[in-house]
Amino acid sequence: MFRRTDFKKLELFGNGKKNTRVFKVKHIKTGKIYVLKEVEAHSLDKLNEYKEEAVQLSKVQNHPNVLQFYGYYFYETPHNTYKLGIISESINRELNLELIYRKRAKSRQYFSENELTIMIYSLIDAFAYLESVGICHRDIKPTNLFLLENFQIKVIDFGESKEFVDEDDEEDEHSALATIRGTPQYLSPILWEAHVINQVKHVEHNMFKSDVFSAGLVIFQIAALKDVNGFNQKTDNCNGERLIYEGLRMLGKKYSNKIIDILSLMLKFDENERPNFIELVRYLAKNNEYTPRADMTLIQYLEQKKINKANKYLQNNNDKNSFSTDYANNNNNLVNNKNNSSQSSSTTNDISDNQKMKIFNQYKLRNKLNNILTLKNAFWFEYGGNMIARHIISKNDTKSKWRLIAKYKSSFSNHFLTIFAGEAFGFFLIGGTNSNNTLQYINNQIIQKNSMNIERSFMSCLFLNINNNPTILAIGGYDYSDKGQLSSIESYDINKDTWSMNVFPDLNIGRSQASALLFNDKKIFIFGGYNKNYGTLNSIEEIDINKKICNLIEMKLPIPLRRFASIKISENKVIIMGGITRLCKESDATYILNMENYNQVKYNNLPKAGTIEHEVYFDEIGDMHLFYENKYGTSPPTHVIFSFLDFNSI
Repeated sequence: MFRRTDFKKLELFGNGKKNTRVFKVKHIKTGKIYVLKEVEAHSLDKLNEYKEEAVQLSKVQNHPNVLQFYGYYFYETPHNTYKLGIISESINRELNLELIYRKRAKSRQYFSENELTIMIYSLIDAFAYLESVGICHRDIKPTNLFLLENFQIKVIDFGESKEFVDEDDEEDEHSALATIRGTPQYLSPILWEAHVINQVKHVEHNMFKSDVFSAGLVIFQIAALKDVNGFNQKTDNCNGERLIYEGLRMLGKKYSNKIIDILSLMLKFDENERPNFIELVRYLAKNNEYTPRADMTLIQYLEQKKINKANKYLQNNNDKNSFSTDYANNNNNLVNNKNNSSQSSSTTNDISDNQKMKIFNQYKLRNKLNNILTLKNAFWFEYGGNMIARHIISKNDTKSKWRLIAKYKSSFSNHFLTIFAGEAFGFFLIGGTNSNNTLQYINNQIIQKNSMNIERSFMSCLFLNINNNPTILAIGGYDYSDKGQLSSIESYDINKDTWSMNVFPDLNIGRSQASALLFNDKKIFIFGGYNKNYGTLNSIEEIDINKKICNLIEMKLPIPLRRFASIKISENKVIIMGGITRLCKESDATYILNMENYNQVKYNNLPKAGTIEHEVYFDEIGDMHLFYENKYGTSPPTHVIFSFLDFNSI
């Protein structure tokens, strides 16, 4: 990672959205010229959001038609803001496709058939590669494309891109609920209608096929040297489908049927009839007209992906089944060194799901894991909006996606926490940035409850049902009135619909963004979090439920953490997963903490780094279903499966 002092700014290229400025810079040590995109963020949350562009760029560096990314830096300014710098290759600004379009449109200088063909194929190949690694660009327009001297297209600006990974090689025709991103003129028809007519923030659609329509509009605009206003609309005053038909008919007088046929596919008004980029590549390759530029052609890449997937499947099954059936009958829960996994039997590689279910149920019983959640559905409630979506929880299911199921008559708060309070009470939405800070979701209805005494957010919540007294605890958090972290704990009696203070003792350190865990019917642990005086915390507090005493314990987290998950996985052990460390770095680390002897073991990394504040659910064979927060609650969380059975090989 670079430092800002590594570069000297030579020229300001321009200003953009999101407090963005673009510079021509020189690397002081080597003298090389780069482009610096510098973004100012007014909070750590925004800084992490802007860092996503650098993350996406780093994932797509194996294709010559994608902007070359070299690294990034960030720092805190004297004005209590943060700046992120993204370093990329330097490209002649005169090659920007928007500038070229304007010049050629003014002089009516059309591209030749061969020039346009190269442009189309390179554009499709680049975006098909992005699709194959699970990246949707979501803002395809001439401004974000460069036309090189050999008429190849280069893709830039991943500020609106989104990771949407599907592990299945075959294209998934199902749509997903996603936030609307992009420039209105280049949106697909379904996005334009949702954004302009219905004025909603999210819509269920196929993001890759929406990108295809945007790319088709760009190609048509460049080929016809004509604006594409209205092409994505269908209203009483404008029929975009008719405009496309007439436009392609006229364009057919200049270019061959080969080009018109490709554009016809890309500009299908109904996304169900429109191919994605990978399908376009296969269509072109089938006609023997297409040779991608990448070092490995996309067709080869897809074939290699099948091989890799098969190998990964075998490896995962070997890993999952590296514990032996002897272990299931062993009174030892989790050993303290994962190197011992090599001693496990390999005779269980063919273990069935029914056997896994039996082992998992035995494991829960033996380790007294009474509080783990084994739900069939997860729910998402839109921060600051009114969307409600559902995600099915099922074993071995990596294809399920969020489905919009309802809209709340009002708007939800921001930064509330969702907690499941058992089948009898359903879900509760606790806290946030307005006075209506306690809502119950049960039987597909939102019920407003009495509010907390303090308007708090970023707290930890626990559901307790001790002595048949169903209670929710709101622990610590951030007080928007006093602008600081809270040490108080509020107790909500579900049956009486009342919030009470002073039922439980205050924390020793005011903390927000901590992780709370009901360890048993006697103990609660509060891990990590954030305090404005101490920063991200690694301390742990223990609450004695019966004695109503709260103490800091000697053991500390292996690293300071906030916005992470903690789950009890044996009678005396807890796993810590994900979160954010100091300097706003997202963590993919997991740690096993022994809460009796205070031993700690670093375990396998998660498939993805990030914030895990949603509750963790288990399926019937013991796999954990993690939900990573996306866009700070304004988009449905990302679903990842992490195998619980792997813990047996620690």
